[in-house]
Amino acid sequence: MSTVLKTEALKTEVLKTDRLTLRPFSVADAPAVQALCGNWNVARMLSVVPHPYPDGLAEDWTAGLAAARERGDDHVYAIEHTGEIVGAAGIEKRGDAHELGYWIAEGWWGHGLASEAAARLVRHAFEDLRLRRLTSSYFDENPASSRVLEKCGFRVTGRDELKCVARGHPVPATLLELTAAAYDAGDRP
Repeated sequence: MSTVLKTEALKTEVLKTDRLTLRPFSVADAPAVQALCGNWNVARMLSVVPHPYPDGLAEDWTAGLAAARERGDDHVYAIEHTGEIVGAAGIEKRGDAHELGYWIAEGWWGHGLASEAAARLVRHAFEDLRLRRLTSSYFDENPASSRVLEKCGFRVTGRDELKCVARGHPVPATLLELTAAAYDAGDRP
């Protein structure tokens, strides 16, 4: 059973699943973000995360998320499992589209947490935010991410090379989308 809890004092939303709490990040989460994103195996699968992960970047990133949320552009959440941050997932405005992205700490890979968090965000995007279309992508050497997006109903729209800051060069990637019409027709997580 999934729920959306509105926390009026913080003007934020907390999303729940059976095992996870997706809540807005705070600056207090910066040390966990730095530790988790500082892992090469995580950073190398993300477009914009540098490696090594510099001091202060997590503080700047978490502080900037509140302003983006207030504008309605981005909805980025800390993924908590058993009271611990195990990753991040979000919907971020990219031009005329909204992009679904996520990462999970390496110690939690293989437990279905990315699939569960992504599915909850897809529901949130179409049922609560009333978005018309979501895009996403994954580096071709990341088959686990391919499976997460497939389970959520995303369909491949093309291939490209996307930047990877950690690697310092573009990486072959697959581009995907999920429309509200496809979601409403039953392509639901």
